Amino acid sequence: MFWKKMSVGKRIGLGFSVVLSLFAAVAWLGFSGIRGIVNEAHTCVGGKHLDGLLAQRELDHLNWANEVNALLTDKNVTRLDVQLDDHQCAFGKWLYGEGRKEAIALVPSLAPLLREIEAPHRILHESAAAIQAAYAPADPQLPGFLARREVDHLVWAAKIRDVFLENKAGVDVETDPTRCALGQWIYGDSLKEVLERNPDLEPLVRELEIEHRRLHESAAKLQEIYRPVHPGLMEEMRARLEDHYLWTMKVSAALIQGSTKLDVEKDPSKCTFGRFLISDQAKEWMANFPAFREAMEAVHKPHRELHATAEAMEEALAAGDQNRAFAIYTSQALPALAQIAEWFGKAMEAEGALVERHQHALKVFQHETLRALADTAAALGRIRSKAEEQLKGLEEANRIYAEQTMPALRQVQKLLHGLRDETAKNILSFDAVLEAAEKTKRHVGLISASAIVVGILLAFLLARGIVSSLKRFASQVEESASQVAAASYQVATSSQHLAEGASEGAAAIEETSSSMEEMASMTRQNADNAAQAAQLMQQTTNVADDAAQSMADLTRSMQEMAKAGEETQKIIKTIDEIAFQTNLLALNAAVEAARAGEAGAGFAVVADEVRNLAMRAAQSAKDTAALIEGTVSRIRSGSQRVETTSEAFHRLIGNAKKVAELIAEISAATHQQSQGIDQVNRGIAELDKVTQANAANAEESASAAEEMSAQAAQLQCLVEELVALVGGSSSRTASPGEKEPAEERLVPASVRLPQNTGAGRPTESLTGNGRGVVRPLLQGPGELPDARSFEGL
Repeated sequence: MFWKKMSVGKRIGLGFSVVLSLFAAVAWLGFSGIRGIVNEAHTCVGGKHLDGLLAQRELDHLNWANEVNALLTDKNVTRLDVQLDDHQCAFGKWLYGEGRKEAIALVPSLAPLLREIEAPHRILHESAAAIQAAYAPADPQLPGFLARREVDHLVWAAKIRDVFLENKAGVDVETDPTRCALGQWIYGDSLKEVLERNPDLEPLVRELEIEHRRLHESAAKLQEIYRPVHPGLMEEMRARLEDHYLWTMKVSAALIQGSTKLDVEKDPSKCTFGRFLISDQAKEWMANFPAFREAMEAVHKPHRELHATAEAMEEALAAGDQNRAFAIYTSQALPALAQIAEWFGKAMEAEGALVERHQHALKVFQHETLRALADTAAALGRIRSKAEEQLKGLEEANRIYAEQTMPALRQVQKLLHGLRDETAKNILSFDAVLEAAEKTKRHVGLISASAIVVGILLAFLLARGIVSSLKRFASQVEESASQVAAASYQVATSSQHLAEGASEGAAAIEETSSSMEEMASMTRQNADNAAQAAQLMQQTTNVADDAAQSMADLTRSMQEMAKAGEETQKIIKTIDEIAFQTNLLALNAAVEAARAGEAGAGFAVVADEVRNLAMRAAQSAKDTAALIEGTVSRIRSGSQRVETTSEAFHRLIGNAKKVAELIAEISAATHQQSQGIDQVNRGIAELDKVTQANAANAEESASAAEEMSAQAAQLQCLVEELVALVGGSSSRTASPGEKEPAEERLVPASVRLPQNTGAGRPTESLTGNGRGVVRPLLQGPGELPDARSFEGL
């Protein structure tokens, strides 16, 4: 508000004062910037020197730690040659000397960090002294090497064990004690180097050498003794020999009974032994077992002769010559069986010899190899224990290095990094100094140029732009007043047309509401009828479902009857079979009674009666089976008809359900239609309310037109204020009796009023925005426009 009340002369004076202030600021900024740059340059040089010193001390400690680590990891390093006194190392001399004081004077915030680094630096050097005291030379790889060699021999023994478990062809392991990994170490140069560093291990190594040689010698012995066996061969031979003994017993029984047929296998390739000879198992055994192959090749001839005697004996019996049959049995069959038994015995004897060698080799493995393995493992354990004892000093040194040296080293490095970071935070770098100088130069130049430009612009723009801007603003105010007057007249005309249209719309909506009420009543009646039809159809569907369930129960009953008839048929068939077997037993009993002669005469009568009863039972079973079969056939026919009827019922139910679904859909659609009509009725009622509200809005629009006329009067006040701003007085004063016609004040001659288009609506307004809206320039009486109205200044 103060700026608005100032005259143009005061504003010009204020502008030149701003320019002079800018020049004074340039002078002060240049002087202070140069002085600060000089001071920062001195501090930066000292800080860089301190940072380089701390970086070198950090590198020195890393090299110191590497020398300590070399003692523990490099077998060629046997002596620790580092500084053990924390006051005598390069960093210690600086920390406890004048260098520390100079650093604190340069960067005071380093004092607490330097006090904090004293303790970890002292612990670091003390840990090196402890490592030197605990360290003892030892071979750290030896215990692990011996453990791996022990595992190798356990695996070696497991291979021998698998030979027995899996019945392998031979013992395929290393038997030379000098060629395995442990033997190469025992008889090589590696052991000599170990014994040179640790002479105490020599007695234990010699003991290991003896046990190790004994272990491999037992393996060589196993290779000589071990032979694979053939699981199942002995049992197969005994079973096939037993089969041929039974074969001869059947033949002898038939000869004694005087049968004309021999119920034995006559083809040598079809008996159990003949089938065995062509099996894959027999071929595998013959390929790997020469003695078995020899026996099987030799047994072919007597085996064929044995089966050939069966045909000869059967021919003799058929001719009624039982004596010749007996002669063939004794002179041919029994000798052939003896030869078969002899070759079978040789095969089993050879297999038994293999089993004995197999068992002998197993005993050697259990009593010699495993014991030697245990002794070798014990010798390895003793050497490993001795080596581990020697490693304790090295482990203690490693523990001190890991638990004391490395944590202290990390703490020292961390604090050295902190010292460097703190120095970098408090001291500017060379780049920062150069950047500050460039920034000072740039700021001085920019402010100087800005002062010159601002002075020129203020002198030119204030002299030229104020009056033209005020005139342009007054012209805009006048144009705005004309637009406001035109808009108020247009709003009044539109309000009149709007009121007439609202009355006509209310009458039409009332007629539409009456028609929709009648349609809603008819639609609700249709919905009620459809709901009743759907309910009746649902009852019909339920009745059909009950009928279908009854048909399903009847179908299951018929099926159960058919199943019961089939079960009865099975029982009758069983009775028939029992009768048949009883008849056979009666025949056998009659044969035995005939053999017994007179002693079996009574038994023959009983057997004959039993046979008659069996025949009568069989005939009755056949008659019963025929009756049951007819009954089952009729039940099946009735079951099929019931199933056909059930299917028809199911189709009927399906159709009824479809009809019920259609009726339900019709009912739902009618109900939705009724709801839709109700919604339309409610919408028409709302439309009626809106129409009444539009009439009221038309009246409010008329009052708004009067308000816009008042805005035009306020614009005149704005023009008078602008004239006062320049420094003069108002040039227009209305006389007391002078009045403008009301219509001419509201509508100037330069504005053309809108015309009616004949459709009850006004044409577009002449305000330029196409929407009939005029935005007033003033927001309230007495307010001036904002600074955007003076864009030309």
